[in-house]
Formats: sequence, structure tokens, C-alpha cells
Amino acid sequence: MINTKDRTVQTAWPTLAVAELASHAGNVRDAETLADLVADVKGNGVQEPLYVVRTSGDVPQVIDGFQRLAAAVAAGLESVPVTPRPVVRIDALTPHPKNAREDLDIAAPFVESLRVEGCRIPVKIQRLDEGVLQINDGHRRFHAAKDAGLTHLPYEWDDDDRDAAGQFIDMITTAQHRKELSASEMNQAMFDASEAGARVERIAKAAGVRQKDVKALVKVRSDEKLNAAVAGASGYEWTFEHLAAMAEFADAPAALAAITEAAARPRATERDVEWAITVERTRLEKKDKAEAHRTELETAGRKIRDIEELSDRATPIRHLKGVNTEVHAECQGEVWVLDGRWGDRYEAYCSSPVLYGHEVATGGGGPKSDAQKEAERVARAAVKQGNIDWDAAQVMRRKWLTDLIKRRNLPKAATNALVGHVNEALLGGTWGLSDELNKESTTEILGGFLGLSAQQAKNRAAFAEHAAKDPRRAPQLQFAAVAAVREKCASRSAWRTDDQEAPWARKPTAKWFKVLGSLGYQLTPIEQSVADEEPYDPAKKHRAAITSGSEPEAEQEPGSAEEASEPEVEEAAAPASDDEAAA
Repeated sequence: MINTKDRTVQTAWPTLAVAELASHAGNVRDAETLADLVADVKGNGVQEPLYVVRTSGDVPQVIDGFQRLAAAVAAGLESVPVTPRPVVRIDALTPHPKNAREDLDIAAPFVESLRVEGCRIPVKIQRLDEGVLQINDGHRRFHAAKDAGLTHLPYEWDDDDRDAAGQFIDMITTAQHRKELSASEMNQAMFDASEAGARVERIAKAAGVRQKDVKALVKVRSDEKLNAAVAGASGYEWTFEHLAAMAEFADAPAALAAITEAAARPRATERDVEWAITVERTRLEKKDKAEAHRTELETAGRKIRDIEELSDRATPIRHLKGVNTEVHAECQGEVWVLDGRWGDRYEAYCSSPVLYGHEVATGGGGPKSDAQKEAERVARAAVKQGNIDWDAAQVMRRKWLTDLIKRRNLPKAATNALVGHVNEALLGGTWGLSDELNKESTTEILGGFLGLSAQQAKNRAAFAEHAAKDPRRAPQLQFAAVAAVREKCASRSAWRTDDQEAPWARKPTAKWFKVLGSLGYQLTPIEQSVADEEPYDPAKKHRAAITSGSEPEAEQEPGSAEEASEPEVEEAAAPASDDEAAA
């Protein structure tokens, strides 16, 4: 048993029966067995494994450990530990005093893989004067094995006549000859290990990944449709998060095709694929909500129609004077149509307002030509897709904001940028904080940014108590309040440039998106169109917009492997003043 920091590790060796080993004459030597060794074996067993190989006749042949075997026979042991390759005690090794690698980069997953699977690659050692065993190659394995609590390492002898110059040349060549597995190669190896019977926990520890990552990989690779979709973009290095997301679309071939198409584009980035996944996820969520609403309406005995089935006279209830859904429920002309604007619920219509005695509040016009009907159909489809893209962008944007706000350590320049935006909002008076800060919808968004539960988010007065007391997060928390206001005001109408254009929403939203871009947020295509004050065409194939500049390194905090990586924030200059009034 070996104590390693806060845990105890037991080195487990395979064993062979003493009788089986002793039955082969080549394993028993006539040399006198030391009395002290026999006594030690009687009291503690054989601690050092015997190096044993199998001959062509499957005969166990001892290569090293003859005296230990003899002592085991004398002590009456039934079995002894063995190893199929030569090993050496770690505490007998001495690192090279001039190892070329200054940063050993010994990460926790590497240590854990050694603890679980042992060291598979032998270190190269050389015997020096006075019996010193010097490591010439394998220092990362040596130090990580010590951290993992291993007692032995496999080894091979370096050339006895290798001079000092040759040792350093070897350090160069062995480093150049090593090449890590690519992500796709690693994924294939993990899947093959699973197919061969390896447990998820074992694969995860050996690869230094999370168990849920291995499960996602195996699920996708085991499903014919999902595996075909991933293979369709073989040039893209699929992340575990994206593989897990693909499993959501197992029964949605159109969504799988859209995501695969995004991943298969030349130079596709993780952001491109994340955008495609979020759009398709938003689409399916809306479809599920619409189906649930339809079931509710059908259960209540309501009539459901497609928009194309209605005549030119059909009018939404919201366009009738003095009529609401409750009042109109008894009208024989009531029908429900999927709302093309929202896409996740049905809207009440009257099939013929004049016939059933209703007055239309807005102008209707006469019968429409086929061309007009087709133009309206195309326009409805564009608005529906644009709204899906807008909602998907909101999901990605708010996730980024939430990750930013929960950070405790930000680069100084990024912290200064947040403070600058907060000061502009409070002192400049151009962000509409006084009118919007305490509204219910703002409170809901702010609660999400602060990571509060639904119950905690009900009491705005207690938000400060739930927020972290760490003064380093003050800029993020203050920025969260400004962000909640801007998110509340960034309504869907901001992306529209047709007859429903709303400049009072679009202009301040464009300003907000530019602020986020200056902080390192990568605008999605629909957000970029608003920031650039250009029309957005949902039918056009878009890539996720990438802001220029690199993100600065931030001090990392210790955390478990289950924790998501925190966002890096781009160094930003103080915001420019803007005299435009916000809605």
C-alpha cells in the first residue's frame, strides 16, 4: 500500500501459482536462498513481481526473480506476483539533470490514466557509476506515475556506450517523433474500446475525458443515422458537446442534414456548428410546443386549419374590433391556424368576419391573385425562419453573457471595459435604465444571468443576497443589470427591415450588439446584420460571424473535469460615446 497525498493506491499485479512455475526446471536454480529473504517473504509475501514470459509452448519462463521464486517455495506460498515485461521501482530511478523539456505539462487526466491503466510505454534508463539508474527518456511518465501512486515503471536499457551528446540528441528526436492522436482518431479508438468490451469509466479515465463524453460518442457511433451524419462531415473535428447534441436529432433527418451541411463546409469552425445546432434545436422546440398547443385545442373541440386553406376573407381575431379570443369562442367561423410569426402556437381566426357580424379593425383589401398569395407565403416563411434564427441567437448570446457574469477572474482590460459600459449606462443616460430596470421581464432575464433558481428569481429585492460576495465580481454583477435591460429591449422586431421594421428597437439593439462584439462575443449572422444595419435574408446560407482580435489569457481557477470551461473575454477599449437615445 502506498500513500499518495490524500489517497492510498494499491499496485495490483497478476499472479501465477508457485507450483506451476516451480514445475519447470528452468525456473528453479541451485543457488542458495538467502535466509533473510525467506524470512521476509514469510512475513510480507513477495513484494517485487517476477518477470515472466510465455515460451512457444505456453510455458511460463522466469527471466528475473529466481531467488524470489525459491524463497516463495521455501516459505510455502501458493502464488507470486508476476509481470510480462521488465519493470523497475520508481524510487530507484534518477531523472536526467539536464532534461530538455522544461514544462512537463502533467495534467490531471494524464495522472488519472496512469493510475487506472498503469504506464504502457517503457522509460529508457542508463546505468551510471555507483549504480545510479538515470532516466534518459520518459520524464513525464516518471513524474506523473509518482503523482498517480505507482510503484514501478516498465523500462528498457539505453545503449551503454551512449555519450552525453547522444542523450541530448535522443531527447530531440524522440520528441519530434511523437504525434498525438487527432480528435477523430481518439474518438475511433474510444469507440473501438467500447465495442471490445471496455467499460465507460475505464475509457474515460484512460482518455482523460468525462464519462458523459464517452457515452455521447458511443451513442452516436452506434446509431446508423447519427453515425452517417457525423461521417458526412469527416473533415470536421467533432467535439463531445456537439456529438451529444446530435443525439437530440436522431428522429429529425432534416435537422441532421442541416447540421452536417454546416460542419462539412470548408474551414467550418465550432462556432458554425454550434450555430446550426442551436437553430435546429430552436426549430424543434417550437415544433414540439406547437404540437402540444394543437393537442390542447383539439381536446377542447377547436377546429384546426392550414393558412392555405383559408379564404381571403379570413382574419386574425386580433384584427377584429371589440372581439377577443374568449368572446369569439362561440362564433361558428372560429378556426385556429399555426402562427407563422412565432411558430410555437396557434392563433384564432374568423373565417368570414362580415358573414358572422364582425368589424375588421384594419384594412383588408379585395381578393388576392395567385402571385400575391405566393408572395405572402414566401414572406411568411422568411419571417418564420428569421424569428427562429433570432431566438437561436438569443440562446447563444445569453449563454455567453451568463458565463461572462459568473467569472471571478477577468483580465484588467476586460474589467475596465465592463466598468466603462456600466458608467455610460448610468451616467450617460442613453440606455433607458430608469424605465426598464425593474420590469418583470427584466427581472426574469437578470435572474437567469445570476444563476438563480425560479423560486429565487421571484423576489427581486433579494437578488443582492444571492449574488456572490466576492468584490472581484462587482463589475460583472453591475454589468448584468445593464445587460438584462438591453436584452429585455432587444425584441424580435429588431431584425425586421420589411413593413414591420421598428427603428426604435433596431437602433439601440445594434448598439448593444456592438458593445458585445467589443467584449469578444462572436455575433451570429442575424445579430451581425442588425449591428451592420443591413437586411437579414434567412434563406441565405450564413456562417457564424467572427469578431476580429484575439482573446487575452485569464487566470484560471481550479475546478473539476465536469465544470464547463469559462469564456475568455477579449480586451476591449472603453466604449465610444453615443448620443442616440435608446428605446
